This record gives sequence, C-alpha cells and structure tokens, in this order.
Amino acid sequence: MIGTAITHVGLGNFSRAHLAYFTNNFLRKAGPSEWGICAVDRDSPRSQALEGYLKKNDFHYKLIMKGKEAKEEHDIQSIRNFINLGQHPENALKQLCEPTTRICTLTITEKGYYCDVNTGELFVDNPEIQHDLKNPDKPKSTIGLICSALNYRRKNGMEPFTVLSCDNLPGNGHITENAVTQFAELLDPELSNYIEGVTFPNSMVDRITPQTASAEDPIVSEDFAQWVVEDKFCNGRPYWEILDDILLVEDVIPYEKMKVRLLNGSHSALSYLSYLAGHRDVDQALASTDVKEFVKMYLAEVAVNVPEVPGIDIVWYQQKLVERFSNPNIKDQVQRLAEDGSSKLQTTMLPVIREKGELGQPMPIMALAVAGWIRYMAGVDDFGKEIKIVDPLADKLTPIAQKVLSTRDTRPFLLAVFGDDILEVRGFSTQVQAWYERLLKEGVWRVLDSLDEFAFGFASTSSTEFQTPTVESAFSGKTLDQLISLSYNDLQSMFDTYDKDQSGFLDLEEVTTLLKDFIEKIKETLPTSDFDKVLGIKVKTEEEKKEVVDNIIGSLPDVENEYAVKLVLARLDANGDGLISPEEFVERFREVVQINYQTVKNELTVVESKTTAVDLAPRTFAGSWRHMEGWVNRVRNYARERGKKLQRSLSSSTEK
Repeated sequence: MIGTAITHVGLGNFSRAHLAYFTNNFLRKAGPSEWGICAVDRDSPRSQALEGYLKKNDFHYKLIMKGKEAKEEHDIQSIRNFINLGQHPENALKQLCEPTTRICTLTITEKGYYCDVNTGELFVDNPEIQHDLKNPDKPKSTIGLICSALNYRRKNGMEPFTVLSCDNLPGNGHITENAVTQFAELLDPELSNYIEGVTFPNSMVDRITPQTASAEDPIVSEDFAQWVVEDKFCNGRPYWEILDDILLVEDVIPYEKMKVRLLNGSHSALSYLSYLAGHRDVDQALASTDVKEFVKMYLAEVAVNVPEVPGIDIVWYQQKLVERFSNPNIKDQVQRLAEDGSSKLQTTMLPVIREKGELGQPMPIMALAVAGWIRYMAGVDDFGKEIKIVDPLADKLTPIAQKVLSTRDTRPFLLAVFGDDILEVRGFSTQVQAWYERLLKEGVWRVLDSLDEFAFGFASTSSTEFQTPTVESAFSGKTLDQLISLSYNDLQSMFDTYDKDQSGFLDLEEVTTLLKDFIEKIKETLPTSDFDKVLGIKVKTEEEKKEVVDNIIGSLPDVENEYAVKLVLARLDANGDGLISPEEFVERFREVVQINYQTVKNELTVVESKTTAVDLAPRTFAGSWRHMEGWVNRVRNYARERGKKLQRSLSSSTEK
C-alpha cells in the first residue's frame, strides 16, 4: 500500500512531471511504501477540474516524455490524494498535522512565499497573511498553513516535518525558512524555538514542461530531468540514491546558480526578442539561426559568472540547453517564458549584471536582452498588435515602457525595476540604451542579424586582467594585442588621464591628444609584435615584416588631419554635443578600435575577401555611423590599392 508521507502544495504541470515522476520511479524500484504524495492546491477552476479528473481515474494520469527522436509514456500513480485548500483548509491542515507526514514539498512560485526574495521581508500587510494570523485553523496561504501545522505538532509533542521548496528560486530553502520564521514569530513566539528543529533544504529542479489546454490532457515534458537536493532532512526521506537523476549534495548553490543563470536567464532573454520577431513556440524560435546564435552568445557571456559545478562541464551544459530548447516535440510557448519578468530578472540576470559591473566584464548581450524586455513591456509590437503582458508589476511598468517609446530614454524603466544603483553599474545602462534605439530604428530582425558584426566591438573583448596606467602615459608597457583588447579599467584610466581640465568630458583637443598618443604607441609596438598571434599572419623575412608594418600604419586614422579626428569624435559622441562622457568613451572607443582591427586583419590575410564589419555596417549607435563612412571608405581604398599592388607583383613574377 502507498502512503502519503509527502504533502505537496501547488500541483501544477511541473510538479506532476517532476516530483510526482521521481516519486513514481522510486516506488516502482523500491516497492510500495509510505512515500506517496498527498496533493494540496489553491482553489481555482483548473484545480477543481484537476481534482475531479484525478479522483475519477484513481489518481492515475499520463506523462509523455518527448525527445527529438522518440517519446515515452508513463502511468503516474504516486499521487494518492488531493485537497482543495481554498474549499477545505481544515483538511489540508489535518493532513500536515498527521504524524505520518514527514516532508512538505512546495511549488508555489515566488508569489506564494509572500516576501521580497531580495530583502527577505515578509509582506505582513498582505490580506491573506493577516487572515492567517487571525484564523490559524483555516489558513489561506501556504506559509500560514505550514506554521499552523508546525504549531499543532509542537503543542502535541510531535516531530516536525521537513519543508522542501521545489521552486525555481535561488536559495529556495533559505527563502522558505525566512518566510516561515517571520510568520511564526508573529503567530506564536514559542513556535520560533520549535522551528529551529525544522530543516529547509535548498534544491535545484529542472525539466521543461509546457502548459496544457485542460486538466485532463496528458502532461507533456522533455525527456531530460534533474533534481539536486541538499541532504538535510529532519524526519527521514526516501532512499533517493537508487534513482540516477536525483543528486544529493551538501551544497546546492553552485548547481542552482548554473541553472538559474544559464537556463532560466536564457529562457527570459530569448523570449522577449523571439516574441518581437514573430515567434510563438520556443523550438520555432531556435530554428532561426539568428535567435540560436543570440542564445549561444548569451550563455557564453553569462557562463563566465557561474562557479565551478562538481561533476558538470559548463560547456557541455550550454550545448545541452540549446539542444533542449530546440526540441521540436516540446511546444513550449515563448510567451510563457516571458511572464513575470520583473521578478524573474531579479534572480536570473541582476546578480550577474552587478558582478560583471564590479569585475569590469563586458555584458553587451545581457544588455540587449534587457532592452528587448523593455520594448516587449510596452505591450505592442512593431506592427501595432497588442502583446498580452503577464507580470506582477505590469500596471506600473507598462506605462513607463510606453513612455520610453516616445522619449527613447530607458533609464526610468531600469530605475523602476532594478533600483537607483543600476545606473552605477559600469556601462550597463548606456549599452541598454544603445540596443533599445537600434531595436526601434532597425527592428529586432536586423539587430539579431548583426550580432556577429557587433561582436567585433564588445563581445570579442573580454579581458579581465586590469592594468592601471601611470599618470605619465596611459599606454606605457602595453603590447599591441593589449592595445587592441583594452579592458574597462584601461579605458576609464585613459579617460581620466586625458581629461586634463577634469571637466568630466573629453573635447576635440583632448581626443586629438589621446589619439596621437594611442597611434604613436601602436607604431612603437609594431616592429616587435607577434603578427602570427595578433593578426594570424606568418612573416618570414624582414622585408615582409616591414611591408605589413607599413600597411598597418597606412590604415590608421591621420591624427594630423582635423577632419579625420572629428570623424572619430563623432563616432564616440552618442548625443552629438561635441563632448565625450566617460560612459560614451568607455563603451565606444573599444568599438572603434575593434572595427579598424578586424578590417585590417581581414584585408591582410585575404585580400579578395571583404570585411563583414565594413560591408554590413553595425549601426550600433543610431545616427552616428554615417560619420564613420569617411574612415571606412579610406580603409577600403587602402585594401584595393594593396590588392592591386600584390596583383602587379604576381604578374611580374609570372613574366619572369
């Protein structure tokens, strides 16, 4: 006979495909035991329909696991009872008070914890929390239900049960413990001491499970499933070691960060841009090369900020995610992934954004993802069609996003979501602004299509070895490859060095001085540079080396020509006021260097090929690209002349 030692609160599709699936596998391997499930759910038309369906079918239902090539059907029998919390709170409370109940598992989403997951503050004024404090025998909230049950067990000398959160929240065990502890102190001060004996393990759960049309439909999931659980239980647990896909560990945090930052973060990132591009199914979006490349670039950018995970290769994990997202048999909805962005991005993206800011790491793809979210939150696409926004802060954020459509200033939205300090994160807000302007002026397809070009500017330079230049020279001691791949600290120090009047801006004269010094340093390093390492060119003789050096010098801007310097200034100057702010300089000077570098590199290695960055100009900062046309044309002319020179040389050799 199967018991109900596990009470699960929040019976959605995911828990039926994850917890119930694992429990079903355990019971099949170990045999019938106490470790079955009693499900508890809030009252809703869907939960009523689900209760009726389960009871009619003796609590059996179908789970269809679909891979790319095959599918498996499972008859799930691990759920043995269902209680509607809204209609029968006393029955739900009684179930948790039973001595046979050993574990209470949760999938109640972030909203179900009634607290700020960032600060930990309990929403004491919430009507349901207030109701449960006054009516502990008829709780409405999950937190009230748990505390009332634990208080009953305390008063009757019973052992507590473990509370195991299975929600997609970093530190879900800590969040649960914090909410329960705060509520308990308000309910009964003596309960706090008893709760010290309760354990709240952290866990990481993973399985893509799309929505179904009705409660009676079979549950459909991918064929991948993972569950990492902190082995910390106060009243026993199943012997999960017999199952391959459950990992019991001392510390879940590395696994959790990996999953939340990579899987959940990329889910949100791809959803907004994919929806704006017209995709409605996730696999359809990933069938687009541009979307797939965006996802890969996002994963690679964020993976830098994922700690080492025991037993898991991060590169393999990224590849596996792309494979899972691309599964054509899992019709997951793009708009489902786009829901609740204001809460999801707080945990999936914001910590990474802050880390990257502190470390001086570039984050252009994350900035593009956030720009896409701001555009999506306006509630209307590029064709004027309404977007249905599902977000707890929709009433606050959508009007702001709609105003941004007119003002083109994304800062008010960033401040409303992430707080005042987001503008202090190095370079982030300016990158979001630049991407947002491109999304409006060019459309999402053009922006996604140009990501390989944009990588020449930001994404390909991710040096984290910061070198603080001396006051005498911003470039002293740097080699050619270091000059090409300047870090954020390098650029900020360069700005400070050449801002002679300490005005906080660079004017034409200061930019001219900076460019002269920079180009002189490049010329100085060229004779001793490793061209094979920097440019991929093998130079055999001193004559060949001299020719390469001359060609590179010929491609550099003529800093004695005021017009040429003004072209560079215009490229750096986003708002056209003739002055370069620190943010403009840090974000745009690297792009100028990289475009020139990639052009020269390509033309030196293959004369006949054309530079992608030249042929398809990455109009990263709307309106300013036209100022670079003179420079680009000069580079093209140089390449043509060099090609003719080599052709003449080849013809001469043939005649001889």
